Amino acid sequence: MSMWAGTCQLATETQTRDKRGVVSTSLAFRDVPCNVYSISAAAYYAASAAGIKPQAVIELRACAYRGETLVKFNGALLAVERAERTPDNVRLTLVERVGDREQG
Repeated sequence: MSMWAGTCQLATETQTRDKRGVVSTSLAFRDVPCNVYSISAAAYYAASAAGIKPQAVIELRACAYRGETLVKFNGALLAVERAERTPDNVRLTLVERVGDREQG
């Protein structure tokens, strides 16, 4: 497998208030190289039994991950369900949640 052959965009949420006090949330994306892993059938069905439908498993450098909870991967905005840390890398399990799908 070629190392860091994929890319994803980590999303940082920022909230701002306008002069009337209305809060709006915006997302800022930054590109990060990643490794893409397949989800085994056993892991997929075990997660489905727990009500989780994993869409992707990716691995990033630990220094690139800052605890973001949203990731844009293959054109879809996905939530981080699980983050497994090692000293050098972080493996993220990504899921689609209701309301995370972009319109358009």
